[in-house]
Formats: sequence, structure tokens, C-alpha cells
Amino acid sequence: MPVTSEVRDFLHVDPPVIPGNRTAVSLFSGAGLSDMGYELAGFHFQINVELNVQRCQVGQPNFPGSTWINGDVRDVTDIIVQVYQKKTRRPLDLLTVTPPCQGMSSSNPSRGRRHSPQAELHEERNKLLLAAVPVAQSLNPKIIVAENVRQILTLQIWEGDQRKLLVDVFKKRLPNYAVFTGVIQAADYGIPQNRRRGLIVAIRRDQPWLDALIDRGLLPWPVPTHAENPESNRKSWISLKDWFDSMNYEPLDGSSPRTSRGTDPLHYVPHYDDDRYLWIRDIPPYSGRNAYQNSRCPSCGHDPVPEGLAYCNACGGIMRNRPYVLDKETAKVRLVKGFASSYRRMNAYGPAPTITTNSSSIGSDFKIHPWENRVLSIRECADLQTVPRFFDWSWALTTGHPYTIRQVVGEALPTYFTYLHGKVLARLLIGEPPHESWLARADNRRLREMPTEHIDILGDHCEAIEPCM
Repeated sequence: MPVTSEVRDFLHVDPPVIPGNRTAVSLFSGAGLSDMGYELAGFHFQINVELNVQRCQVGQPNFPGSTWINGDVRDVTDIIVQVYQKKTRRPLDLLTVTPPCQGMSSSNPSRGRRHSPQAELHEERNKLLLAAVPVAQSLNPKIIVAENVRQILTLQIWEGDQRKLLVDVFKKRLPNYAVFTGVIQAADYGIPQNRRRGLIVAIRRDQPWLDALIDRGLLPWPVPTHAENPESNRKSWISLKDWFDSMNYEPLDGSSPRTSRGTDPLHYVPHYDDDRYLWIRDIPPYSGRNAYQNSRCPSCGHDPVPEGLAYCNACGGIMRNRPYVLDKETAKVRLVKGFASSYRRMNAYGPAPTITTNSSSIGSDFKIHPWENRVLSIRECADLQTVPRFFDWSWALTTGHPYTIRQVVGEALPTYFTYLHGKVLARLLIGEPPHESWLARADNRRLREMPTEHIDILGDHCEAIEPCM
């Protein structure tokens, strides 16, 4: 489907000049890419808290009115409260919470084992959502928004000697809030990326519009505008090909330093001076295939060489265009062990796969450009995450930390979504009656089965565990 102008135009929006009239505090801020959407929607961040100093260095210039606290949220609660109360006497409107997700990643080998040191470390990380509770109890925000990978909604933690849902523990510790949970899909909002995230929105019970929201079966986030198989007023998902065609990026190629770099300082990719370039080059453009399926022998031209072979069955030469390593024990070449999604071109005819923190690794899931011989550039990843072009990356670029940009881009909820979300939250906060024309609708059957303080949309929760972003 042709790209609609809203998302593309959002990339070129002007930075906020006048601070918004709604107060906000951010915990686990990263570099603030998600927070920027709320800032553009009229919220003004007073405080951002982030443990990683490099992320603070990237984010701070983009939020000149915010105090950035470099520390562990669990250790700086008192400082957060003191700084907020010193900066403003206004009540807090919005608290955003985006804890890291490593403990929930499918790549975590200790997941499910309680007593190993690694499992205990991940257990503590999994509980980081609860670090927001003391801050919320002290600052009493009107709305709390938390997001993470989908499995945060079904994650169980140890509470004493019992396993309980993390979300249920969160609800129990904040009885003055009605908690809504669900899974949002970025592609449903015109963003050309397949990115599902777990969303938790807690509304303070004294908000006058809360009862109407529940009575009408609505959710405190924006109504989807697109769908994979659209009905009624929704449009089709935006394909990666349509998006790239509309953006007119400079062509790049991973074969040399010269061809792998464009004029935009963020539009460059790794280059390969060994057989790794063959792995990419020999995957047919637009095919969506992986390098394990490269069938033509690069030595003798025999085609097809059966899949799974590291050596050509005609000439005995190494299949250098398939991912291989030298086995030190046998002194022979073998294929790299990997999933079918590894060393694979992206599908050009659907939304981009989820942009992750390791977007430059050809061996990770669906990381190769649909038709060019390379991975995506930082610029392309940032655009797919709808980060406005005004975002200031100068600290990372001038201090030799460009990979930090890839990491923070892969962690964030798309900025355009948080902008849309901030807009609907602002409408609710000024008392506009909730309406299905601008708010997502809940599953009515689900609502009938659950008490109003536990509004959950669980339709997508049974899907496979996704990798950490």
C-alpha cells in the first residue's frame, strides 16, 4: 500500500520549543526516544532516570528542561521525589516506565531456573517494573505508562514462596489505580515495522473520565488505523518496499568502505572483506531467502548444491557463499548452526521485522536488506522506529560511540506511537469524553468476565516468546 504522509511527515516535525503544559517523569529512560513522543504531544519531562551513562549523554541534550539522573531507579527514589518537588509544585500527570527486558529474552539460558546465580540476576531484572511503585506512591501521578516485550504481561515472579504474575503484583501494590494491559502492534498505526509490545497503563481512580472509559469498553491508547487484513475504516499495513521507495535512501553496498557509506552521517553499514559478503550477495534480491539456501557453487558453478552441505557435491569446493566456520577439532569446514531466520533477507512486501539492538548483525533474525547487499543503516533503523530527524545524536557521533545509537534505537517504543498515545492521554486529562473514534476498543467478552480494576486484553499473549529488543 502507498505510504501515508503522516508517519513520513512526523520524521521532519520541529522540536518542541515551548514546554508542554503537562508534567512527566521518566524511569529507565534509555536515550529518551519513546519519551520524545510524549514530549511532542504536550507533556514536559521534569526528570529522566537512566542507569547507563552513555544513554544519558545521548538523551540529555534532547530534553533541555529535564534533570537527568544517572543511577539505578531502586537507589534514587528519594532523589527523584526531592528533585521533582524542588522543580515544580504541580501534580504529576504522567510517569513513564520502560525497564530493560534481558531477563525475559528467549536467549536467556537461565530462564525458568530459580536457584542459579544467573537466574537470580534475571529474576531481579524481571522485577524492575516494581521499582516504579515507590516513585508512584510518592508522586501520585494521574497516569502511569509502562511498556516492554509482550511476555511482561504473562511473566511470573517469586512473591514469597508463590509464583505470581508480575502485573498482578504491580496492581496489588497500587490499589488506587485501575490497570489496563494489552499488546500493541506498531504496524497497526501506519508504522512500517512489525513490532508487538506489551503495554500497561494505570489510571488513578479519582480521574473523572475513568468510569466512562470502562463503561464504554475503551482502552487508554489510540485506536488502530491500519491492519494486516483491513476492514471498515482501517488501511493496509505499510510494506518495507513502499516505505523505502518513498524515502529515497542512497544505495549502499557492503563490499567496500567506499560503497558502504552515504553522505548522511547515520547512513552507513558494515563492509565485509571476506566470504561474508558472498553470503549476502548470493541471496537473490526480493526473495526473502537465507544464505543457507544459496545453491550455486562459487568455485565451479554447479547448481543446485543440496541444502545442508558445506562442500560442493560436484567439485568438492567449499560452499563459501553459505555461512561456514572451520571446525577446530576436525580441521574441516562446517556450516554455522543457525535458525531459518538467520542470514536472511527481509521480506520486501510486508512491514519490516522488529528493529533490535543488534541490527547490524547479518546472523541475527531477518537483518539483511530486501534487495541491497547489506544490513540496514542506523538512519534506516531510526526512521523505521520513527525517531524525528531533529533528534541530536552528536555526543555519540563525536565521541566514538555510534553503536550506542543502534542500541537505543532498537530498545524504544516507536516515537510516532508514543506521540499518538500522548495525544489521547492529553485529551483524557482535559476531560474530553472517551470515544471509540480515537480510543482503542476492548474485547467486550473479556470485559464482562473481569472486574473493572483488572482490564486485560490477552488475545496475543499466547504467542511465541520474542527476543529482547
